[in-house]
Amino acid sequence: MTHLGAQATAALRLAVTMAVLLSSGCATPRERPHGATAAQRLRFELPTSAADVRDAYARDVGSALVAVSAFFRAAGYAVAPESLLDSVVVVRWAPDAAERLARRFGVMPGDIPPTFAGTVAGHTLVLVDHDRYHTIWNQLYPDWQWTDDEYRRLMVHELTHRAHEAITIARLGSADRMGPAWFFEGLAVMSAGQLDSGQGALTPSEIDALVGRGHTPPVSYPLDGRLVRSLAERYSLHTLIVRASDPGFPSTLLGGCPP
Repeated sequence: MTHLGAQATAALRLAVTMAVLLSSGCATPRERPHGATAAQRLRFELPTSAADVRDAYARDVGSALVAVSAFFRAAGYAVAPESLLDSVVVVRWAPDAAERLARRFGVMPGDIPPTFAGTVAGHTLVLVDHDRYHTIWNQLYPDWQWTDDEYRRLMVHELTHRAHEAITIARLGSADRMGPAWFFEGLAVMSAGQLDSGQGALTPSEIDALVGRGHTPPVSYPLDGRLVRSLAERYSLHTLIVRASDPGFPSTLLGGCPP
């Protein structure tokens, strides 16, 4: 859940591949010994105050990597967990955090809103700390009950973007062809098991009215998730991922939009 504009997100992803984030205020990163899981091979940079929960971060990231790999395997894509990440950076939020992020990533401070929660840039997963995400969650989704598992779901969400991006580049040569924003965000929401209202599937006509023929829905992760879940009840995830880059998606897939 990056909560960034498209240009800022692209700049952020590019910049993190070129720089190590927030060297001040963080524990010295240490390489874990090679082991059986992808998480054991990751480098972690944590705020000093979080260094004592490093193993918990490693467990959650490892679990998230396995979940994302399984999600895409079910859609017909082989995604090796160890191919997605080599490092994890956790940001301790402070009054100057947005300015420091902007300076490091080469974007304007205004491009990093107070609701920034995380992103994957290159092979680096960047997250705000657990308490900061709890605050953001309560601000954005006051009607949704917070559980501690939401933080792990944030990791799954961001890693889903990373895997989806890698699949699209391998297929089509560009991450720009992941589909409209509502689709790739909704896919990540679905993969992470987030924000499921239990309202049931939208009809094809409802989907088409919201996002067909070039319509852009309001920015809403719950709606994005419901749209993709609704489509996934009619079409395979493999089909959705392939067809999302089509001009006119999803109207071209719905084909006439019967009621």
